[in-house]
Amino acid sequence: MIYLSWFLFFLAGVLFSKLFSAMLDLGVVVSFSRTISDRILVSLLMLTQELEYLRELKIDVLKEKGATEDQINFQLSLFDKWFTHWKEAVIINFVSSYPQPLKKDLQFHDCASMTKYVEKIVKEKGI
Repeated sequence: MIYLSWFLFFLAGVLFSKLFSAMLDLGVVVSFSRTISDRILVSLLMLTQELEYLRELKIDVLKEKGATEDQINFQLSLFDKWFTHWKEAVIINFVSSYPQPLKKDLQFHDCASMTKYVEKIVKEKGI
């Protein structure tokens, strides 16, 4: 009888060890996923800032080449439409590819709220 109770305690210990290990692994994966997504969002914000700088550079080059105001406005409207659609598509793709159990923790749903979220991350974590 005593051997049976030892064996049952052994099985309970093995089971507890496996469950506890799985919970720790899940916590590490969640932490890793959040850290990676925060870094991706910071990189994305930096990319959008670079594209906005290129927009201003494009205006300067068009003016240097002697383009008319109508030509400049046409080029800028094309760029702005593309840029707006690109930003929204990136955010939609990011949110849709985020792991389902963690989606409820996302604090943004569009480009404006993503920008606020990333600025908050940069201030808090110093990424």
